[in-house]
Formats: sequence, C-alpha cells, structure tokens
Amino acid sequence: MKNLFNVTQLSFSDLYNQINERLADSPAKIFDLLDHNFAISKFISIQFHSHYYKDLGRNRSFSLESILNLLVFSHLFNIPSSKLLIFILSICKELRDFCGFKDSLPDEPFLSKFKDTFAHDIHQLFDNMVSDILGICEAWDDALSPGDTQKGFAKNLIYDTTGVEPFVKENNPKFIATEIRRQKQYAKFYQNKDYNAYAAAYSNLPKQAQANPSIKLDFVNGHFCYAYKLGLLTNGFGIPVGVTFFDDDFYKPFQNTSFQSPEEQKFAHDNASLRPALQSFLDTHANQFTSFLGDSEFDSYDNYTYLKNNGFSKVFIPINSRHSIPASKNGLSFDESGQPLCPKDSSPFKNDGSCKGKNRSLRFKKVCPKSSIINGKRMTSCLEPCTNSPSGRITYVYPDKDFRLFPGISRDSDEFINTYKSRTVIEPTISGLKSNSSIAKPKSLKIENIRVDFLFACISKLVTLMLAFSLQQPTYFKNFTKLLRSS
Repeated sequence: MKNLFNVTQLSFSDLYNQINERLADSPAKIFDLLDHNFAISKFISIQFHSHYYKDLGRNRSFSLESILNLLVFSHLFNIPSSKLLIFILSICKELRDFCGFKDSLPDEPFLSKFKDTFAHDIHQLFDNMVSDILGICEAWDDALSPGDTQKGFAKNLIYDTTGVEPFVKENNPKFIATEIRRQKQYAKFYQNKDYNAYAAAYSNLPKQAQANPSIKLDFVNGHFCYAYKLGLLTNGFGIPVGVTFFDDDFYKPFQNTSFQSPEEQKFAHDNASLRPALQSFLDTHANQFTSFLGDSEFDSYDNYTYLKNNGFSKVFIPINSRHSIPASKNGLSFDESGQPLCPKDSSPFKNDGSCKGKNRSLRFKKVCPKSSIINGKRMTSCLEPCTNSPSGRITYVYPDKDFRLFPGISRDSDEFINTYKSRTVIEPTISGLKSNSSIAKPKSLKIENIRVDFLFACISKLVTLMLAFSLQQPTYFKNFTKLLRSS
C-alpha cells in the first residue's frame, strides 16, 4: 500500500536541475512573454487593493502585484514549495525584475500569512479573470467551423466535485486498516458471518480530522479519505470557471444524518452541492450557458427545476436508479430514463423524432420497437400487436410535463449521447489541477492556504489560455510548456 507520508528529500543538485528544467535556456524570453501578454493588475479589484494597503502602522515592503505575479509564476511552473520558490527568486534576477522586487524579498512566513489573510480577495481575483475568459471562449466558439467537434462547447457548463487530501494522521492507510482489523476480530469473536466489517469500520471512523475539523471524511478521488472537498465548474473546453469550497455551513444539514453506506453519503453530499456551487457562480456572472452537464449523482427533481429556472434549456444528467420513475402511463410502462416499454417483452420504444404543431407543446414521437420503414411506410413485425394499426403502437411523450425525464432533449437521441460524452473533459482538468505539487501534497493544514493554492492552480490555467490566444496559438491553451516551446 502506498505510503501517503513518503516525501522525497531534494538535494541541492536536484533543486538546481529543477530550476534549469523549469526556466529552460532563456528565462528572459519567458518573462518577456508574460510581461507583454498578461497583466495581473487588470483583475485586481479596488477592494483587494484597499485591503492589502490598509494602514497597519507601517508601509508594505512589497507591492500587491509583485506577490501575485510571484504566485502565478509558482503555479505556472509547478514549483512544489514556498522554500524552493524563494530559492529560485533569490538566484534569478529575471524573475525578480518580472515580479518587481527590488531591495528585499518575501520569505515563507510572509507568503503563508498572505494566503491566510487574502483568501477571499484572491477568489474574487479568479472570478474577475473568469469574466474575461468567458468572452474569449465565446469568441473562439463563434470562430470554429460548423463541422468542428468542439463547436458549441462555450455554451456547455460542466460540474463535478473533488477534494484536496492534506497530510493528516487519518489519511495514513494504517489508521483505517486498524479499524477494519478490529471490526473483523469482533465478527470472528461473535461468529457472525453476516457482519460487514468494512461498513462497520466506516461507520466507526471519526467524521473529521483531529487536526482540522474542516477536513472531513468523504468520497474523493475515487476513494474515501479525509479531504477538504470542493465543487468545480468548467465550460465545455475544460476551462475552470467556478470554484466552491464546502465548509461547515454546507455540512450542517447532514450532522444528524446516519448514512447506511459510503455510497449513500457520497450521493447525498454531491447532490446537495450542485445548487450552492451553481448559485455562487450565477451570483457573480450572468448565465451565458444553455446546456448543463453532470453525472448521475446530481439527478434529482429539485436540481432539474433549479436548472430550468436559471436558464438551462438542455440538461445532460443520466437518470440515477435511486430515484423512481412513474410506473405507467396510458397502459405503458416506462424505464428509468423515461422511455416507454413494449407491454409484451419490455423492450424500449424507438425514437422517431419530435413534432410541434401550431399552438401545441413540443412532443417526442415513440414508435413500436418491432416496427420499421418498408416501401416508405412504417410496418410492425410483431406477431401479437397490441393495436390494430399496421404500423404498430405509437405514443408521444411531452417534455414540458417532466423536465427531469425530458430535459429539453430526448434521452435516447444521438445528441444526448454524444454531448454527454464531452462531460469527461472535466476529469482531466481536475487531474491537471491536482497534479500541481502544492495541491497533490499540501504542506499546510490551514484551509485558507489550501484554498489559495487551488485557486492559483486554476488561475494558472486561465493565464495559459490568455497567453495562447494573445499569441494566436489556441492549440496550446491547456499546456503552458508546449506554448512556451512554440513561441
């Protein structure tokens, strides 16, 4: 089992090699590229500026722009620690000039306190950058040819949850293994073969880390662990446009809830997270999206109603089996995705397109599963037809009557199937964000520090996109290293 606390110690030569690798052969060229194509000052709000320069009895030694540029650089080049960042800063004159440091340099405690004090302002900085990014992506989408596979992605909003796993003792595999072993011994002592030691161990584990109650037991990254959980919104291109952190207020409604299984807890937490995460985004940005994409964890009637009321005309969320579907309608049964079923063998009806007459609601036509077009006419091959019509049974479903079953589009249509496949773009985005060393192995247990590091990992993605379009190299909008090589 992998040791989560195994940290590789770097020698001086390792540090030197990392610096050369990140700065390449011409650091002046890199900083010149950043200096001419990106200005952090454009996105600093008046409130952030005022908060930083507030009278504290002494003058600030470093400008706000200098610190922000340093942190942007740190995450663009994936510098794993503040210690290494300060070291690079001390030996690289080009970096000092780019950031604007003159007589003195910040130290590790200063950077930690900066993150702790200005976490909210940095979140606002990210939101200000997103406003520009939405415009860039929309213009890019408009410029794509009609046959491009990414055409229309600027109108897709994708949501998923993830989390950051700090170094707490509860994340040591031995901590959980000890509890599982204890439950197995209990089952063996009482000779209870039906006793589920793993479920009992999960129920017995503390719900939060001892070092920080904001780090909670939850399902993150494909397994249960102690993590600081968050919700991420991206557009169809996989660009992060919204981040919501789940704090104590989010978990309050679940304090007295006893979940029967880890899967039940995951579904409850994820499903409840959609509305606060999306509302936070909509409070900051006008909704420019028409389609919403998410996995089945977000399937609930309340979420569909909320999405429809907030301007999403199409919702791509698979039906979750936890929620029941009306059993019958006009003598027909329906499956979990809202498709009518043949009363003979329960095979789903075929989709035959949509129709809408004058002054009539949109409806989807469903035809007998055993019917086909023969000589221009629909005929059924059923040996025991349930209707006298030679074409077989035909029924209609009305999407306006149930937005969950018919979320602006028929669930069995090619558009639904193909569009939903694009939802997976958020997964490599999350993986890329968390590959950043400060996120993959956070050294601090301070929640504000974790927030800021994650936000700057997102900001680095936005900066890369801005540079790519400024340099007319949109192909590399997700890869800063390749963008540098091509410029």
